[in-house]
Amino acid sequence: MASQEHGSHEDTVVAFGLSTLSETCPLASTSATTLGPIPFPKSASELLQGLVRQTQLLACLQWLGKFQILAYVPLTDTLAYNDLADLAGVPPSQIRRIVRMAATVGILCEPQPGHVAHTPLSAQIYKKPSYLDAVRFTAETVVPTSLRMADATRRKMQHHQEDANPFRIATDSSLSLASACERDHKLHRRAITFRRLTSVNRTSAVLEMLSSVNLEELGQTVVDVNSTSTAIAKSLRCRNPSLHFVVQMHEGTKQKTESACSSRRFETSGWLEIQNRAHGTTQNETNAAVYLLHVPDPFFYASSGAHAEVCVAELRAHFDMLRTNETATVILIADVVPERSGGDGSPDGPAAARARLNDLLLLQAGHDVVFDVKRLRALLEFAREGSDRVTVVKQLSSASHSSVAFVLRSRSLSSSGPFPWGHESYRVSVRNETTSIG
Repeated sequence: MASQEHGSHEDTVVAFGLSTLSETCPLASTSATTLGPIPFPKSASELLQGLVRQTQLLACLQWLGKFQILAYVPLTDTLAYNDLADLAGVPPSQIRRIVRMAATVGILCEPQPGHVAHTPLSAQIYKKPSYLDAVRFTAETVVPTSLRMADATRRKMQHHQEDANPFRIATDSSLSLASACERDHKLHRRAITFRRLTSVNRTSAVLEMLSSVNLEELGQTVVDVNSTSTAIAKSLRCRNPSLHFVVQMHEGTKQKTESACSSRRFETSGWLEIQNRAHGTTQNETNAAVYLLHVPDPFFYASSGAHAEVCVAELRAHFDMLRTNETATVILIADVVPERSGGDGSPDGPAAARARLNDLLLLQAGHDVVFDVKRLRALLEFAREGSDRVTVVKQLSSASHSSVAFVLRSRSLSSSGPFPWGHESYRVSVRNETTSIG
């Protein structure tokens, strides 16, 4: 449901107004924007000031979005504050104060007294309204939810309310975030945009993990399963121009009683097909050489157990396919939380920090189990029960992203046939974990 073509770090910074850059007004300069490093606070006071500043920047962005201020400001000219206030129906004194705060991070500027203009950054946000969708989701859902973590812990520990989680408490509802998104299309849209801008760039991660692999040696057709864009297929096609790609996108339904795989093609070309396919249903593309199987985004499931169920169903659907297509290779791809920090007292790198941010978001949404490599192996082993012909022959990882991939093949083919990864066959052994996947 969530996109795998996630935005870059710069996109994330732009979306939430967290940049420390000092952007110049485009009317005065057309120089390119660069992102400087964000230093760690050197004192508790500096930390607190930073927290307050980011909170106020988020509030400014939300306010600008709700009153459509960016839409009223001309892209190539200035506008008087009084005129802008009349258009937006807000007090002139208030709009001055909010714009001037936003301008400290390059969102709008004041090129002459009493007038406001766009900067490259504010123009970018205006041209892509999805950024403001992500801002609203952050301000109205993520922040209130995150601030109820302590309440959720207290209810679980003292009152034994096992279903208590920060989102339910923040919204005073029995609905999980996943259920709320299913009922509220606007919330769902904002959540998807938020995930796209704050999660791993899946295309970059996949390209890095497969950088040394010649997919053309394995066969002619690659199926990209649970993708939400054609970005991975197009990027891999550049490296392997003879390949044919089938991109299977999630239909947005969880009913497993529906047709296993919709044969509707939204878009076709000489080398690309796009299909709908529901999670956990039969894999009808049975003659492909490679299946890039993306683990569904846990953010859109109510709990760790609900996510585990769909992961196991997806794995078993592809194990069934391997029984009839023994020459195929399945590459299971997931974003995971690092199992431990560096251990030397130094901060996590950017990839690990982003993974830990994602882990905390999942905790607040009701996921009690950390989705790390151990968890992924446990799900894989649980799904393999009764499918001993499937074996893991290689684990791939990304140095710059918190992503891993398990290369799966039929046991009878794991030591024969074309295989560009070499032969490092082993069995995933995590028997103690299989009982806790719920």
